[in-house]
Order: sequence, then structure tokens, then C-alpha cells
Amino acid sequence: MKKFFTTTPGQKDLNEFVYKPTNNSELEYNEKTSLPILNAVNAFAEEGEEIAVYFITLDNEWSNKNLITVKEQLEVVVKAKNLKCRVENILISDDEEVSTFLQLYGKLLKCIDDNDEIHTCVTFGTKLVPLVQLMALRYAYHARTNVYIGSIIYGKAYGKLKSEGVLDLYDVTSLFYMEELSENFCRAGIENPDEKIASVLLSIEGGE
Repeated sequence: MKKFFTTTPGQKDLNEFVYKPTNNSELEYNEKTSLPILNAVNAFAEEGEEIAVYFITLDNEWSNKNLITVKEQLEVVVKAKNLKCRVENILISDDEEVSTFLQLYGKLLKCIDDNDEIHTCVTFGTKLVPLVQLMALRYAYHARTNVYIGSIIYGKAYGKLKSEGVLDLYDVTSLFYMEELSENFCRAGIENPDEKIASVLLSIEGGE
């Protein structure tokens, strides 16, 4: 099953933008949204397909309020593509305790099964949430059978506007595989791993 993971924005004033992909045209989605994961849902969920979307939500006033809004935005894509969409909320404490992130790690792993195709957004959340997301992806990629990491995306969120109402969206999936290559090259004792990794990623992405 295709599964999409994102973190619910915690901002008091939740704005909407068109997230414009910089390096993957498949992620084009010309509707205004508060949540870049919708670009991935629009891009990778097939017409009429059954998918699951998981919202990591910090248990505070604004995250809980924003969850209602972003679910409504998700419903726009679901209806447009006639999707069968299961929505789940992964609620975690609004603190920075290690125990909280360990619990999140465990909850994320329980959501990933054999043969899943995973798409995740690391735009929102405290700085540690995306780290835990990537840790869980890495474990699932190795420990589960036939798990495919389809995309990891990052939107500029509330950064400098690219143009009127438009923000940049980056496909950073290659960073996941860069970590994989880095560890393999380390075990093999290969020097200048940055050059080797750049060469491999360039070939994967179809560069010259």
C-alpha cells in the first residue's frame, strides 16, 4: 500500500501556498495548500487507489486546530482522484523529551508493513521529528520486506516566497540513499566517499 506521512503544522496562523517543485516535475500541484504532502498524494496516488495518510500531531492547541484544516485540504485531492483514503493521527506530547521521540519511532514503525511504498514530508514539526521519521524509514527499509521509499519532500514552509503565493518544494529522496551509500562505502573502506556518492546519485537521477 502507498502510505503518506507528514507532520501537522503548529503555527498559529496557518497560511496556504502553491508549493512549486524545483527538481521533480511529478510533484506539480497548482492548488494552494498548507501541506506539501498533498503534492505527493496528487503525484503518486493512482485514480481510485486505496492509500493511507498519517498525520504526526503535537498535542497542543494550534496543531490540533490545524489538523482539522489540513484534513479538509486532503479531502480535496481524495475526491478529485476518487481515492479510498484511510487517515490516521499519530498524537505525541508537545515536549522535547527523548522518551517522546522514542514513542514516535515505535508508532511509525507499526504503521509500515511489508510491500509498502512510503512517501514522507519533513517540512513541519520540531527539529527532531524529521530525524525520527528518517530513522523509522531506514529501519523499515532494511527490516521489512520489499519496502520502497518513493519520495521524501521538503517545502520551504514560511520562507521567502518564490513569487506571489508560491514557495519552493524540494524532492530530497536522494539524501536517504546517500546515507545508505555512505554506510556501505564506510564498511568497504572507500576513500573520498563524497565523490563516489555524487557519481552514483547522478546516475540514479539521470544526470550527465
